[in-house]
Amino acid sequence: MEKFLERFDRLLTFWCVLLTGAMTIAVITLVFSRYVLGITFIWAEESISVLFYATTYFGAALGVRCDEHIRIDYFTSKMPPSLERPVKVLQIVVVILLQVFLLRVGINWIAKVGGTLTPGLRIPVKFLYVMFPVNAVIVTFYESVRLVSLFRGKKLPACTGRAENEIQPV
Repeated sequence: MEKFLERFDRLLTFWCVLLTGAMTIAVITLVFSRYVLGITFIWAEESISVLFYATTYFGAALGVRCDEHIRIDYFTSKMPPSLERPVKVLQIVVVILLQVFLLRVGINWIAKVGGTLTPGLRIPVKFLYVMFPVNAVIVTFYESVRLVSLFRGKKLPACTGRAENEIQPV
């Protein structure tokens, strides 16, 4: 399982870097064409927005894997050590239940409005909205792995999406 998790992490990290790079190139190109050539394309602006949404959804999933998502640890840090594990289990279960709910909502949402075309790219929005349930599946997967490792008493393998020389908070 660790090998699969490591490969999936690397693939998701590569995907996020690729999306960010594509978005950066698209922004630079669009700015150049608008201010130097005087040409603006609505489809180009829309594609940048889509790339931004994609980096947000997939980057958020990677943040969950690296345990860097939003969490308020003030109260849990004040609890006795004997409550640490049950509270972590509860947190993970709540996140998984929320993701399952969001998955169902996302699929229903796509079924209702997925046939609408985007104004600039002229593609069905279901191809864009699919990122929402995919994110829910990835987050559920990562939280399930975290839950299993917690019950087994094993430490979750280190996040491979993190840069080796990154400065860690103290």
